[in-house]
Amino acid sequence: MDRGERDREALLDAALQQWADGGWSAVDPRSAAEQAGLPASAAAEFASGVELGCAVFDHVVDERAAATMAAVQSAAPNPAAQIRAALTAWFDDVDRDPRRVVALVDAVGCPALLARRRSANRGFAELMVGSAADSRIEPDDLRVAGHFCLGGMGEIVLAWLDPESPVTREQALEHGVRLYESCLFTH
Repeated sequence: MDRGERDREALLDAALQQWADGGWSAVDPRSAAEQAGLPASAAAEFASGVELGCAVFDHVVDERAAATMAAVQSAAPNPAAQIRAALTAWFDDVDRDPRRVVALVDAVGCPALLARRRSANRGFAELMVGSAADSRIEPDDLRVAGHFCLGGMGEIVLAWLDPESPVTREQALEHGVRLYESCLFTH
C-alpha cells in the first residue's frame, strides 16, 4: 500500500469514527483529516461530509461484500453452509470493528447515503435470488425475502452489540441462519 492509499485509509477511518460518534451529519472532511494527522489537503477530494460519508459507506460495503463472497465460495456447495459462511463473515467484520455497523443502519435523512444503502440492499437481494436457483420460490419472492432478512439481521446485530441486551454473538448468528433458511426454503 503506497502513502496515498494509507492516507486515504486513515481519512476514511477518522470519518468512520466521526460517523460512529455523532451520526452521518458529524462527518467533516477537514476535521477528519486533522483527526487522522493528515494535512487538510488530504481531504480535498471530498467537497462535503456527505461525500466523505458516502466514501466510507462504499469502503465498508465493498470490503464486507468481498469477505462475504469469499466465504460463500469457500463453503460447501449447499445453501445452509453458504448462509452460515456469509453470516459468519459479516459477524467477523462487525467483531473486528463494531463502528462499521453505522454504514448499515444510519442513512435516514441523507438522500445520498440512503440511495447507496438501497442499492447495496438490492444487490444483496439479487444474490439471494442467485443462491437459490433450485428453489421453488419465485425470484420476486426471494428478493422480498432478501430485504426482509437484511432488516431482521440489522436488528439482530444491533441487539448483539447493545451492552444492555442479553443477545450473544452465537445467538444472533444461529437465529440469523434460521431466518435466512426459513426465507429460502419456505413458500
